[in-house]
Amino acid sequence: MFYGSSITHGASASRPGNDYISILSRWISTDVLNLGFAGNAAGEPAMAEYIASLPATAYVMDYDFNAPTVEHLERTHYPFYKILREKNPDTPILMLSRPPFEYSAEAPARREVVRKTYLRALSEGDKNVAFIDGETLFGKRDRHLCTQDTCHPSDLGFYRMAKRVYPILKALLNK
Repeated sequence: MFYGSSITHGASASRPGNDYISILSRWISTDVLNLGFAGNAAGEPAMAEYIASLPATAYVMDYDFNAPTVEHLERTHYPFYKILREKNPDTPILMLSRPPFEYSAEAPARREVVRKTYLRALSEGDKNVAFIDGETLFGKRDRHLCTQDTCHPSDLGFYRMAKRVYPILKALLNK
């Protein structure tokens, strides 16, 4: 189950099926529930409660872009994770920070919020959690080709995201 922004939704893919979640669904050979909301997934506790109530083999938290400020992300990210974890103690949780890193002065601070949630989860004994630094999602070469508008991934960007997420998500699912 994926929860996040318009990037999660698949905005700017040239056609349905070219977003990173659809690619992952095919590579892992499983159905996915994509709860990507353009501008509206901001880590609300009610949404965390709802998502936690749905059966899932893994949760992917990818809503960094929709948190209106770094402070909002700080207030919501760990509590969102905690709600998922309390209701689903053994379900893997993967956390991502935003991919088009170089276009936002706030990106390093946002990454740090997501990373702190991950590190806190580890320190609390959670062994079914992982973190992917958004700066690594597009790779190093030709990053400028990976977005349509410095925000939403192009097909190349989505493909590179899927390539980066796949081994980590697969490892979580195989635990």
